[in-house]
Amino acid sequence: MGFHLKLDHIKILYIEGTHWGDKPHSHDDVYQISVPLTGQMITELNQKTLTLHEGEALITNPLSRHSHQFDRPSSMFLIGLERESLNAWNNENLNVEISFNEQQTISSVAIKKQVKTWFDRYLFHSHEDTVVKDIENEAFQFFTSIFRGSHSAEYKHHLPTISQHSILHVLEFIHTNYHEAISVDALAAIAKQSKYHFMRSFKSYTNFSPHQYVIRTRIERAKELLTNTNRSILDVCYEVGFNNPSQFHRNFVAVVGCTPLQYKMNL
Repeated sequence: MGFHLKLDHIKILYIEGTHWGDKPHSHDDVYQISVPLTGQMITELNQKTLTLHEGEALITNPLSRHSHQFDRPSSMFLIGLERESLNAWNNENLNVEISFNEQQTISSVAIKKQVKTWFDRYLFHSHEDTVVKDIENEAFQFFTSIFRGSHSAEYKHHLPTISQHSILHVLEFIHTNYHEAISVDALAAIAKQSKYHFMRSFKSYTNFSPHQYVIRTRIERAKELLTNTNRSILDVCYEVGFNNPSQFHRNFVAVVGCTPLQYKMNL
């Protein structure tokens, strides 16, 4: 049993039951808020198992792998906030992408009352032009005010950061294995951070996303091979880790500003 309120950029799902669960998954573009109302919720977040009860909440930032489970009579809210819309709303006041603290406390009475208010307004006033936008703005304001994160004044004192030792270990791994398939999950594990926080920390440290850094490392190695060896462009393409010549050509032009052939001819 349950209900589902779906707005343009927010989804609110109420779930109740005795035996319920979902498979481990992640969301690229959604902050998901899990709020137990009765009973208990067993959740796994980034390979860590947690048991939550009324008065507690779990927020999974985008890209965080998670799952939920009931093994006794329980109920909960699952609330999804669209990443782009929440940050666009937030950037009117603070130019920083939101990263919520994962474990939080909350008044279940307050959130049930607020959700009922939004549901009633949508049910009886959805014909009004601005009602959906008004509800979403109120919801963004409500959740960013009750939950702590990068938008909070005190957050800067608790922001997870990547140590120099960890980043050097990650960079060493990339420079050693650039010719192989390298996943962000593997790099985050080396850095001992969640995937979401690792991507933010890595870009802050290097000015590139992990994927961009791997591509640039491959291209720099390709330039060395084109300059110092007689290997063909096709051989260089595969040696540095690209899957096909088209991918190599496209990325080489993006990084260097000319094709591999033009680069080789101008040596």
